Amino acid sequence: MKLIILAAGNGTRFYPLTKDLPKGLIPIRERSLLEHVLDPYLDSVSEIIFVINDKTGSMIRDHFGPIYKTHPITYITQTDQDPRGTLSALSLCKDVIEDNIFCVSNCDDLVLKEDVENAIKQNTVGIGLSKATMPWYYLSIDNDEDGFVTGFRRHNKEDSLTITDNFSNGFYVLTPEIFSMNPILTNDGEAGLPQTLFANLEKYPLKVFDFKKWQSVNTPDDIDRAEEFITSL
Repeated sequence: MKLIILAAGNGTRFYPLTKDLPKGLIPIRERSLLEHVLDPYLDSVSEIIFVINDKTGSMIRDHFGPIYKTHPITYITQTDQDPRGTLSALSLCKDVIEDNIFCVSNCDDLVLKEDVENAIKQNTVGIGLSKATMPWYYLSIDNDEDGFVTGFRRHNKEDSLTITDNFSNGFYVLTPEIFSMNPILTNDGEAGLPQTLFANLEKYPLKVFDFKKWQSVNTPDDIDRAEEFITSL
């Protein structure tokens, strides 16, 4: 199974640090964030595909080279002229996906190896969910008693600045059917991967993979929490 890492974002919440450094190369406990992201997958995947940007993405290529711990790496660039969004970034990988099933991760989501392995061994389309406290603008995910996603819920800032609920943790197992779906745009006009999946649940059911632990690295405030996550492994 191939692993696609979506690492083409500009990391604007980390400015000015990420003006000249990819978010994935932010150092955490003497290693890059991306190395910590990758390690839980290495026993379960055969190859790695990085989607990088054309501004600082070459630094990721220079950092990892053609192979990471015996795993061949392919680099695909999302340019400023390409459509934006996670689905657009993923769609750039269409021509290098020969398998019927593959997995996807954001470049800034830390998860446990055991959760990754438990999800991948099910060999079915699905999405990783974790119970967490997140900012109000994150989408909460609902599922039925059979363990399939039924939809999402939005929240209002006026109700609470943070919400404790089930959220997508940036992990997916998908098939090439995703490349033929009409993109659903986010509020900022980008083609969103989870939004597109949620709009196609009737024809493309998503199994829920329950992850015991997850740490997103969205802002500088998350660095300390990421270090705690890593030292607890």
